[in-house]
Amino acid sequence: MLIDLLVEYKGLIWQGLTTTIKLSVIGILLSTIWGFIIGFFRNSKSEWLKIFGYYYVELFRNIPLIVQIFFIYFSFNIADVFPFLKEFARILKVEDANAFFSALLALVLYTSAYISEVVKSGLNAIPRSQIEAAASLGFTKLQMIFYIIIPQLFLIIIPALTNQYLNLIKNSSLAMTIGVAELTFVTQQIDAETFRGFEAATIVTILYIILTLTTSFIMSLINKWVSKNGRRTFE
Repeated sequence: MLIDLLVEYKGLIWQGLTTTIKLSVIGILLSTIWGFIIGFFRNSKSEWLKIFGYYYVELFRNIPLIVQIFFIYFSFNIADVFPFLKEFARILKVEDANAFFSALLALVLYTSAYISEVVKSGLNAIPRSQIEAAASLGFTKLQMIFYIIIPQLFLIIIPALTNQYLNLIKNSSLAMTIGVAELTFVTQQIDAETFRGFEAATIVTILYIILTLTTSFIMSLINKWVSKNGRRTFE
């Protein structure tokens, strides 16, 4: 029975769930920030920033995520390179800082490449007349970005952004390949101990569905709020 297995291994399943949530939430936050920066680079007037953004996207979008995870994990100990990550790992209650942050870095690099393309497309969809009107009113570049571009950008890209967030949550399962004890890793552990892999996979599948549906619901609420308030602002 699923309930029996859930009760017996509730501690292990909870550990896997919280690890997946940590990877997903931090990954979404960082990949969004970096993806927006790269997206603005792609639309920059500077040729150097355009070239950097172009090759960044082509590099990380076209290398399989699992290869990136292996490369980062086996090339260097990220927790030794950035010692502050050890303290961060202690706060997050992460056992293997190197494995966790290697997987997190790969997720951020990979997902931000896709988010940057979403941002680039959104920027291209904003009418040029809006920028010209803001410039004629004396707006600085930063004022244009924060008061004109970003509010309209979110009106356009939230649905596509949601898809990338869902992909990141699902891709976090690849962290199991380097020993991060997330949900998929937990499934294998339970199967190895009980030979009840089907029940374990069913529980984990339900948890993934809950995570993705919750994310979709939150993004749907944000989309409604942005659409309501954003369109009122620009009417």
